[in-house]
Amino acid sequence: MDKLTKGILGITVTVTVIGVVTIMSLLMKLRDEEVKNDNLIRQNNEQNQARQDDRVGAVEKQVKDALAQQQAENDKRIAELREEMKAASDVAAKDLAAVKAERAQLSETIANTIREKEESEELTPLQKKIREAPAIAKVIDVNEGLGFIVINAGSSKGIEEGSRFNIRRDKFIVAEVEIYKVENADSSIGNIDPAKKPPGISIRKGDEVIGYPIF
Repeated sequence: MDKLTKGILGITVTVTVIGVVTIMSLLMKLRDEEVKNDNLIRQNNEQNQARQDDRVGAVEKQVKDALAQQQAENDKRIAELREEMKAASDVAAKDLAAVKAERAQLSETIANTIREKEESEELTPLQKKIREAPAIAKVIDVNEGLGFIVINAGSSKGIEEGSRFNIRRDKFIVAEVEIYKVENADSSIGNIDPAKKPPGISIRKGDEVIGYPIF
């Protein structure tokens, strides 16, 4: 091989080596750029995902806040409606109770009026006098076996020993008594007059003491 050929071959090898080195350098730079580009793309994707997650989170928070506020308003309104219904129910119950009481009182008044009218129409003049006579006292104890009663009136009402009284039950005279002893201001003992006592009739506690005679 002559010198010229060797020189050309050397130049060719040198150029080839330089070309290979240049190409390798370019390939490495390209690889670096691709890596950088991939990193940029990944970072961009991550940032986009983070921003999207933030937006989704913000929207979800807004939705939750709105739902919570709406629920609170609904609960408040429901509570107000319940209070209004309870108040209306209480008023209605009171009104109903008042109406029932008024009707009951009216019915009782009507019944009493009718009964009194019927009884008044059926009473004899003497029975009317007996019923209308003012009560002086009531019988608080009875011992018919020994023939005496105890009444809840004494010296404070002017009861005197020897005074005579009728014992009334409704419109009837069930006995006559004569005061035997004035015990105190609020109690007296009276002897039962057997001759004036209707047969088969017993004096009871609660029977009323009225004046004698009946005028």
